[in-house]
Amino acid sequence: MCQAQTSSSSSFNYAIFIQAGIYVLSGVTQPLLMSLAKDAGLANPKCQLYMLFYYIGPACVILTFCQQSNNKQVTATTATATFNEVSSSGSTAVPWKTIVKIIGIATVDIIAQTMNYTGSTMAGPTIFAIIYSSVTVWCAILSRLILRRRMSCLQWIGVLMVFGGLTITAIGSVSLGPKVYHGAALVTVGSALHALMYVLSESVMKTTDMVPMKYCAIFGCVGCTFYFTWQMMYTRTHLAELVLQPMAEADTSYGYAVGILVSIAIMSLVHSLTFFFTVKHFPGGATSAGVMKALQAVLVFVATSIVFCGRLGGAEMCFTIAKCISLVVVVVGVLVFGKATDVINKGEVAVLQGGNGYKRVDSFGDANDFDLGLDGATKEIEI
Repeated sequence: MCQAQTSSSSSFNYAIFIQAGIYVLSGVTQPLLMSLAKDAGLANPKCQLYMLFYYIGPACVILTFCQQSNNKQVTATTATATFNEVSSSGSTAVPWKTIVKIIGIATVDIIAQTMNYTGSTMAGPTIFAIIYSSVTVWCAILSRLILRRRMSCLQWIGVLMVFGGLTITAIGSVSLGPKVYHGAALVTVGSALHALMYVLSESVMKTTDMVPMKYCAIFGCVGCTFYFTWQMMYTRTHLAELVLQPMAEADTSYGYAVGILVSIAIMSLVHSLTFFFTVKHFPGGATSAGVMKALQAVLVFVATSIVFCGRLGGAEMCFTIAKCISLVVVVVGVLVFGKATDVINKGEVAVLQGGNGYKRVDSFGDANDFDLGLDGATKEIEI
């Protein structure tokens, strides 16, 4: 009996780490795929064709709600069982008032992600990864302003370190030309708006007790609808000029173009699903979230330098001392902030457990990446 339980627990632990690894790797592939889309002539900033496929991925989560709704008994041995739990628990209808709020928040994220990935194609994936890893810290600042959360001295040190690293990145991007600098500026503003979406999502989920996976599905459908409408209204009438002609100049076949766009959709879907599983079960709380976000930045930095430098784009794809220093400062700042946040969260859990017999449970919400690095929407369950 004990051996069976140990085996089951061991299998589940392996599943947790496998899912976390897939989450990190899928996050690494996204800016790299955007660079390939640019090289293939598919990344015209006016068309935003690749962003349609970016949102198709999370929108596919809605398919899970079309499956079984009767199975509410969930075991903790497989990732599939966990996703079934989410599907079955989110079977109730969402009020229209809540949907309107989600549409508003999704609009903010549409603007944010348009700026982020347009900036990524201009500045390159290494600069994008360094700046984008600051989302966790932007969330902290906005939570302080909007949700009135207090921050410890160590958290503020982490924030200052991150912004110090971003300053190094900004100074270094100037020497690479105005296009790279403007791209870095777009990613900086886009990251802040993306963080605003996290904070607003948390507020909605806290007040409505919505299941994160259902939130992800609605969120993805809003983005998908917006970009599909844009493709019909604008891209369709400029298809030859802004898509087909650049593809011909880049010698891109239709098969290769479809392959890139479908890969963007698949990686976006995988990233959404694996992150949901990771934040629910991976040990370490905010520290783990910070480590994974920082690890993504490091892997993108290394992968871009190895795969793209001298083969794709210009100097923005290659290793420089300034980028390395900026990366180290930002990563350390994110980890310091995550550790400080985790210490605070553990203290709150201890108070809740000792004070009234309740335990704090975190839940997060985002269309594609959910990385708050903070407390998510919280609820109490009796133990």
